[in-house]
Amino acid sequence: MREPARRRTTAMVITGMVLGGAGTLTYFVISRPDPPPATPPAAAGTGPTSPESIAKAVIDRLNAKDLDGVIELTCAQGKSTGRRELMKAVPHLDPASPATTRAKPIAFELGQLSKFPDGYVASFTVRFDGAEQDGTMRIQLSADKWTLCGLDSPRIGGVG
Repeated sequence: MREPARRRTTAMVITGMVLGGAGTLTYFVISRPDPPPATPPAAAGTGPTSPESIAKAVIDRLNAKDLDGVIELTCAQGKSTGRRELMKAVPHLDPASPATTRAKPIAFELGQLSKFPDGYVASFTVRFDGAEQDGTMRIQLSADKWTLCGLDSPRIGGVG
């Protein structure tokens, strides 16, 4: 009779170990911290978000002779004066310029980006008709967005 009691005790110990192990496993699985929430993707169409990306985008649009694209990146205060001044400085961008003027090759190249108290200043170089001239642009926060807030472009071909 001792044999069945010993089997019962052994079966209870094994059952306890199995249930205890399952309980421990369940505890560790349940108590694991949740993974951090996924970072939401940037909204489509929000455009460049850093001073450097704005400066690069301005240069890209100038090289593409995309006046509206440059103005799109400009702060609210500079949109109307920026358009007029940019067309005077770089006639290649003026839609009203003769086709021969607009077709002439011109190249803009981004230089250094430097911080100043109100934002950043980016230098750039313009190559036109074998000449090279330097200019600067100011990048500042406007309505919580980095924007072009001033472009000191050299006058191309003595215009302006």
